[in-house]
Amino acid sequence: PAALLGSGDHYALEVSGDSMMEAGILDGDFALIQRTDVAREGQIVVALIDDAEATLKYFRREGARVRLDPANAAYEPQIYDPRQVRIQGKLAGLLRRYN
Repeated sequence: PAALLGSGDHYALEVSGDSMMEAGILDGDFALIQRTDVAREGQIVVALIDDAEATLKYFRREGARVRLDPANAAYEPQIYDPRQVRIQGKLAGLLRRYN
């Protein structure tokens, strides 16, 4: 609903893995993503790496590079040339099933 997500085009992405658990995003959650191709510093985004792998991470700039930070101390930041990264959207909400 627009009241929860705001305006714009949205989609859901099932989270796989624990790289964002310290941000409260858990394996099996559904990330609600607002479609956009731009991101601001510190936003949680879906980034497509080398047109092959999508990842949900904090977006940061590090000089001329893009740094994608996990929210789990067990994982290292990922640093890329900006041409390798395409922003697919930003986190707008989260759904979790309770069994």
